[in-house]
Amino acid sequence: MSPFFRRAAVVPLVVSLLALAACASGPKPEKIIASVTPGMSQTDLVQRLGPPDGEYSAGSRTCFQYAIGDKNVPLAVYLDDQRRVVGTARAACQGRVR
Repeated sequence: MSPFFRRAAVVPLVVSLLALAACASGPKPEKIIASVTPGMSQTDLVQRLGPPDGEYSAGSRTCFQYAIGDKNVPLAVYLDDQRRVVGTARAACQGRVR
């Protein structure tokens, strides 16, 4: 087989592998959500997930709203007045926009 034909056979394989790698998304939403634990500080939360997509006032608590992953899975993270995580929900925040 000539070098031209060998190279021509390799190119589609490389292109296919690159396309598959591009389709592979980042971490699964469930894994990201599980990484948020009660007692975590706001600083740790933002370092792990980035800044929230929205911030809400929910009584004496603050709620950070995130859209996780390619499918924008909703995640509400509730913080107490000490700015520590007290709970999460796979739902939109309830409360007033801050």
